[in-house]
Amino acid sequence: MEVHAEQLQKPPVVRGARACTTCRAAKMKCVGAEDGQRQCQRCKRANVQCIFEKHRRGRKPGSKLSEASKMLRRLEKGLNSAKSKAVSIDARHSSSYRDPHPSLGEPDDRYTNGVRSHPYSPETGRFVSNHLPPLNLPSYPDAASEYTASSTSSRTLDANDDEDDSASDRAEDNIFPANFIQRERRRNSFFRTILNPEDAPASGPSSVRGSETYSPPQSPAAPAGLNDPVSAGIVDEEVAKVLFDLIFLRLNPFINLFDPSLHTVSYVRNKSPFLFTVLIMAGCKFFRPELFKQCQKLADEYAVQAFREGLKGVEVVQAFACLTYWKGHDDNRTSTWTFVGYACRMAVEIGLNRYVPNVPSNETELQRLERRNRERTYLVLFIHDRSLSTQTGRHWMLPEDDFIRHSDRWHESSGGSVRPEDVIVAAFVQLRQIAAATTEIFQRGVDMSSEVVLRNCNSQLTQWNETWHREMQQAGGGAFHFSFLNLFRLYVRLFTNSLALRESSNRATPNIQALSACYTSAVDSLKVVSEFARMNVLVRTCRFTSSVWPTFFY
Repeated sequence: MEVHAEQLQKPPVVRGARACTTCRAAKMKCVGAEDGQRQCQRCKRANVQCIFEKHRRGRKPGSKLSEASKMLRRLEKGLNSAKSKAVSIDARHSSSYRDPHPSLGEPDDRYTNGVRSHPYSPETGRFVSNHLPPLNLPSYPDAASEYTASSTSSRTLDANDDEDDSASDRAEDNIFPANFIQRERRRNSFFRTILNPEDAPASGPSSVRGSETYSPPQSPAAPAGLNDPVSAGIVDEEVAKVLFDLIFLRLNPFINLFDPSLHTVSYVRNKSPFLFTVLIMAGCKFFRPELFKQCQKLADEYAVQAFREGLKGVEVVQAFACLTYWKGHDDNRTSTWTFVGYACRMAVEIGLNRYVPNVPSNETELQRLERRNRERTYLVLFIHDRSLSTQTGRHWMLPEDDFIRHSDRWHESSGGSVRPEDVIVAAFVQLRQIAAATTEIFQRGVDMSSEVVLRNCNSQLTQWNETWHREMQQAGGGAFHFSFLNLFRLYVRLFTNSLALRESSNRATPNIQALSACYTSAVDSLKVVSEFARMNVLVRTCRFTSSVWPTFFY
């Protein structure tokens, strides 16, 4: 009991307001040190020196300062030492002298007034101000006026940190807090100039003392604008209109990509000089061959610029697709796969495959035409993509999404009269799906009788022919449109049956069903070509058919 009473009579142990380095490392209370006046109990038991240091918020034991942090600490220390002199110097000079150089605590109008009016210069690709205040502290007597700080931009660190900064140079051994930088960026301090420099009017020279003028790195100069064939003087506007008429009369019926109600000379030229140049190039290839090389060179330059600058749009997609349709006789470039692939990726990126089940009731005529133009472009790309996949054996890039699955009635959603060209586009989407499904079965080597596969494929092609001939009749299509549908049905029939014929080449007896289908399809295809000749749609065709038809055949 006496021992217990003695313990109760002992004065309570007082914990200091701060902890020594040993207790900090152990993350324990520092007991018995009496705020650094005595050795704490833990240090006494361990027989080590009891050392007290100021807190360094944000610093971890063993961490090192980066060069940027060291520089910021030195600058901030200079700012603190200058603050004490600022009031007296301002009072001495305010009546007779205005500092021509903006202080870092209160930015000059040259660095603030121009921010909202002229933050960026698109002509030069740079910010208007090319100069920043120097980071080093001035060495002349009036340096304190350079760092006059407002009451809203003073530091908010506690008194212990301020004491420690002015007492020693141990700042270089500790990390400068990142949250302090973030706070100061939102204030009118010199950090706002260093970390987020403000703009100055272009006419106002930067006032920099003790350092050279700083210029930010120049951005690459924008490429010189290219001229379209009319601006370049290759053709005039009248010739361009004639070429457009011939394109819609002779070329577009084979690709069905453009709508004459929308794609006028002025519309295309204003929307996309790239597409305008490609179309003039195509027209010159067949109707003004002496100008073709010049236009082709210009179209290639536009293609390079569009790829380099990342230009995107439905007209850019159409231009890249058209570059694969019409090439020169001596052009051996194998860029079709690359250009079509690039066009397909861009089409998906800009949302050309967006399915619109319900057309807006307030849609204007121009909006309707442009919406149909976007949708038509994606469908033609889908046809081209599947054609190339069949030709090369590579996998296609565009999947069967909602838009493709509902494309069998796309030609009816025009909001006006049905165009025979749109019927062909919708029909060819279905035709390519039939061909792709049959081709995939043969390529994958599915354990299935080729006779069964061919019977199913030929049955689908017959049903397809009946369906789309009926749709073409309702659209008021001409003899060319019916022959065009028939020609491609015959080609797909010839191609798919030839797959089974090649498969049976190793057998003793060939596949008679496949052989008969290939023969009749080839003969009927020649008959359709003869019909085209009687319709005068194959004028200048030796070059034309070799350029365009393989695009859809394969």
